[in-house]
Amino acid sequence: MPKLTKTFVDKLADTGADVTHWDVELPGFGVRIQPGGRKTYLVRYRTLGGTQRKMKLGRTSDFPPEKGRDLARKVFAMVAEGKDPRADNAEAKSAPTVRDLEQRYTNEHAKPFKKPKSQRSDEMNWRLYILPALGSKKVREVTEADVRKLFGGLSEKKATANQVLALLSKSLNLAEMWKMRPVGSNPCRGIKKFKINEKELILNPDQIRALNTTLLTMTAAGEIMSDFADFIRLLMLTGCRMSEIMLARAEWIDLHQGLLLLPDTKVGQRRIPLSPWAQEIAQELVKDGREWLIPGRRKGRPLKTPYHAWNRVKKAAGLPMELRLHDLRHTAGSLAHMNGATQKEIQLMLGHKQMSTTERYIHGASGAAGKTVTVLGNVITGAWDKDAA
Repeated sequence: MPKLTKTFVDKLADTGADVTHWDVELPGFGVRIQPGGRKTYLVRYRTLGGTQRKMKLGRTSDFPPEKGRDLARKVFAMVAEGKDPRADNAEAKSAPTVRDLEQRYTNEHAKPFKKPKSQRSDEMNWRLYILPALGSKKVREVTEADVRKLFGGLSEKKATANQVLALLSKSLNLAEMWKMRPVGSNPCRGIKKFKINEKELILNPDQIRALNTTLLTMTAAGEIMSDFADFIRLLMLTGCRMSEIMLARAEWIDLHQGLLLLPDTKVGQRRIPLSPWAQEIAQELVKDGREWLIPGRRKGRPLKTPYHAWNRVKKAAGLPMELRLHDLRHTAGSLAHMNGATQKEIQLMLGHKQMSTTERYIHGASGAAGKTVTVLGNVITGAWDKDAA
C-alpha cells in the first residue's frame, strides 16, 4: 500500500475500473478512482456493533491528502466514542428543513387552531419572508444570527417584522416539541421585537357629534345605507371588533337578555351586553327577518368592504383621514375608562384575554360588563344631538 500524497493522487489515472488505494500511514483512509476519472477520499471503519462502513470524505480536487487524513482521524475518534458517523451523516441529510416545518406548522397547528384570517396572515409571512430566507436550511441548524438577519432586514416594516418573529418563534417552539431541534434551543428567544408607537385616534365629544350628524345627513341623502350608519354606531356603542359586527347573524341578537351572542370570535365564545341604545338599533335591524345583522351589497352575504364608505363619511364629517374603524373600539375603551369603568370591566367589555392588551385601549385618567356599556352609551349618545339620540 502506498502513502497517499498529492503527487500520488494527482498521477492516478482512469483504468476503466473502480479502484481504491488505501493509505499505508493511516489504515482505513483511502482514495477511490471511478470509471470516468472521478477521485474521492474515503474512510473505512467498523462500528462497535461489528458493522463495516465506508464513508466519502470529499473530492480530491477540494483538498489535499493531508486534510483528508485529518478528517479520517476525526471519523475514527467518533467511532471510538461509540458513534456511527455515516449513519449520523445520513440522518443529518434527511433532517427536516424549515420548509418541512412550515408544512407541519400549517397542517398541525394553524389549520386546526387558528382562524382563517390568521391562517392567511401566516401563509403570507411564510411565503414572502421566512421561506425565501430560511426555507432550505435544516431546522436544527437555524441560528440566532439567521433570525437576526431576517428580522433586521425588515426594519423598515416594523409591524411585519414583529409578526414574522412571533410566527418563527412559535414554529421553532413546536419544532422542539416535535423533536426537530433540541429543547430550549429556540434562537428567537433573545431577540426583542421592535417598539411601535401606536397611533390610535380617540374621538372627542365634538367629533362624535359630527360623525353622527354626518351619518344622519348622508343616510337621508341616500349617500350611504342606513345599515352602514348603524354599523358605525354599534362599533362605538359596544366596542366590538369590526368583524364581530360585520359577521354577526341576526339570530345572534337576544333582545330579551340584551345580548349579542357570538359563538366563535378571536377569543372564543362571547356574550356581549348591549346598552339600551344598542338594543334599540339592533331591534330595528333585525325586525325584517334578515339573515345578517349588517347585510352586504350582495344578496345573502354580510358587509364585506366598509372602507370606501367609511372614507367618505370621515371626509364629510371633517374627521382625520387616518382615523381607522378600529379606532372606534379604542374610543369606546378610553371613554368608558374616563367615565369610571375599571380596567377589568373594560377588559370584559372588549373581550381581551390579557389585561396588557386592555391597557393599550385606555387613555386619560380613571363599575360588570352590562354597567360598563351603559356608561359608554350615556357618553356616546350624550355627544349626539338630541334629535339623533
